[in-house]
Order: sequence, then structure tokens, then C-alpha cells
Amino acid sequence: MKKFLVKGMLFSMLAFAFVSCDSDDFEEPWVEPEVITTGVYILNSGQDGKNNAILSYYNPETNVLTGKIFQNQNDGLIIGDTGNDMVIYGNKMYILASGSNKIYITDLKGKLLKYSNGNDAIIEPLNASNQPQKPREGVAYEGKVYVSLFDGYVAQIDTTSMAITKTVQVGTYPEQLTVAKNKLYVANSGYGQGSTVSEVDLSSFTVKTIDVVKNPNKILTDKNNFVYIISWGDYQNTQAVLQKYDPSTGKLTTLGTKIASKMALSKDNDKLFLICSTYDESWSPTTKLQSFNLTTNTLDEKSFITVPANMDISKAYSLDVDPINGDIYIGTSDYSTNGNMYIFSADGTYKTSFGTGGINPMGSYFVTGVK
Repeated sequence: MKKFLVKGMLFSMLAFAFVSCDSDDFEEPWVEPEVITTGVYILNSGQDGKNNAILSYYNPETNVLTGKIFQNQNDGLIIGDTGNDMVIYGNKMYILASGSNKIYITDLKGKLLKYSNGNDAIIEPLNASNQPQKPREGVAYEGKVYVSLFDGYVAQIDTTSMAITKTVQVGTYPEQLTVAKNKLYVANSGYGQGSTVSEVDLSSFTVKTIDVVKNPNKILTDKNNFVYIISWGDYQNTQAVLQKYDPSTGKLTTLGTKIASKMALSKDNDKLFLICSTYDESWSPTTKLQSFNLTTNTLDEKSFITVPANMDISKAYSLDVDPINGDIYIGTSDYSTNGNMYIFSADGTYKTSFGTGGINPMGSYFVTGVK
């Protein structure tokens, strides 16, 4: 009889322990982190329609991650649905939530700034018919932040007034943006059907259209003002293509097919680090890590990192480089549970990893860096 009683008590205790671990009531009290110049923010998009975007902060000097930064700095306010991108520029951060149609403007600790009337600095971009425009990606340049809006426009935000001062129509479903020689380049994905990049003259706000391979999505600029574009194609019949555009001559060059889905520049701007994901007829992915030498214009098929045993590169989701020390950050996702972040030194040596505190890490955003 005692054996059954003891077993029953143990079972009850174990059941209580499992419930306790899953309950927010037993979380440790949140402690505001010290934001340092080497700090890194991780924006987790959450799942579409679930309103569970999470902003986390990582201190590389202590290897400590602090989750739910935005929520705890703003009296429980949540980012909402689909945190898609953010920009750190000067002493402000711009957090873009596509599903919730909001651009949050905060200080470097993640606390919302205030307009002169005392209202929180939150922009909700609307078109002429008062329909949400859904902010997607952003880039900063000379006192302005430019944001692509999914209804086919780009908005210019003045960093002093924290308000949209101009908009311009580009292609359909614009995604990532970059700046070269006082011109803004916008990848118009067309929701998989687009085949243009918009060139916006930032002095006149006039637009020129550049024809590229189908479904342009990723775009960036190197120190020589060359623009690199990844077009994703349709993943099967048309594979991803890496292209280079020279703003001085207007020439577009194909650098390779099926070599890149995501990219990031090395600290010295002499290499493109590439994640390449291809799919077979059953949509099973094959993932490779490669680099493209921008000096010799050659592809190095050798992985640019030493992959640790605990990392599944098929789940690689984001790729960023610390502009100060060159560390490489690769976020992984399975789309349903919290992601992980893996850090490598500039030469590819594995350093550490940690959970990102949310689902789908969209990227690593460096306090001292300008995206």
C-alpha cells in the first residue's frame, strides 16, 4: 500500500513540476539589460497571424540573452504580428511589424519614444483609401529611414520628426532596399511574380525601372557602390540567381545560378557570404554555405564556417555580420518553435550559440551598426 502511495505522490509531484515549467507565473523576474555598444538585437517574427513577434537582446561580452525587451520596456505592449525587419540608426530603432501595420520608433533600450503631443512614436502607414500598407524592410541613409510598403510604395521617414515625409510608388510587393550613390534600390518581388528593381533618385524622388531575374528579394551594396541582387525565381522551374548591378554604367551581370538565397557582406566588404537553399520536386531542401570573392569574382564552394555538431544548416533562416569585429550570425528556424542563433568568428570558427527567445529570427541587428 505504501508503495502505491509513494508512487502516487511522486507522480503528482512530477506532474506539478511539468505544469510549473510551462507556466509564465513561474518565470524569473525580468531584469533590464545594460545596452552596450557591442550589443545585438534579435527580432523574431513569430508566426503569421499569431501576434507573437518578440524582440530579444544579446550581450556578446557576457553571453546572456534577455527576451521580451519591447514588451517589458513598454508596459506590456506587444510588437504584434510578423516582426519583419528593424533598423538601428543613430540613437533610435525602427521596428517594422508587417501584419500589425506598425513602425515602432524606440530608443536603444527598446522603449518607445514620444511625439511632442505625448503620444507614443508609432507610425501606421495607410494608403489613400485608409488601407494598411504593411511595412516590410528598411534602410537608413543621411538622416532618413526608407521603408518598403507591401502595397507597392516606399516611405521616407524623417528621423527628427519621426514622421513619414514622402512616399513614392515602386513595383509590386517590394522587399529589401539598399542605397548606392544617392539612389535607393528596391527589390520588387511581385509576390513571386515580379522581375524589376526600382531605382529611386533620392534628390528628385523619381523612379527608374531595372529589369532583373524573376522574384528579386534580397539586395545590398558593397563599399564600391556595386549593387547585389538575389532573385529567388519560383524555386523549381526558375532557380535563384545572384546578380550584380553597376549604377555607373547601368550594366547587370549574372554572377551565378543556384548559388544564393540569402547573403551578407564580410566586414571588409571583400566577400559575400551565401546561404543557398534549393528544392526538389517534393520540396525537400538542400542547403549549402558558400562565399563569393568580390575581388576575383569567383565562387568558393567551401563552407565559410565550420558547422558545429548541434547545428542543422537546413534550418538556416537569417545571416548577418557584425560590422565591428566581423563575427557571423546565423539564425535557424523550424517555423514552429523558438529559433537558435549561432555565432562564428570572421574566419568561420564556431564560438557559441543560444536560443533567440522567439520563433523565426529575422536577423541580428547591431547597436553600433547601420543596416
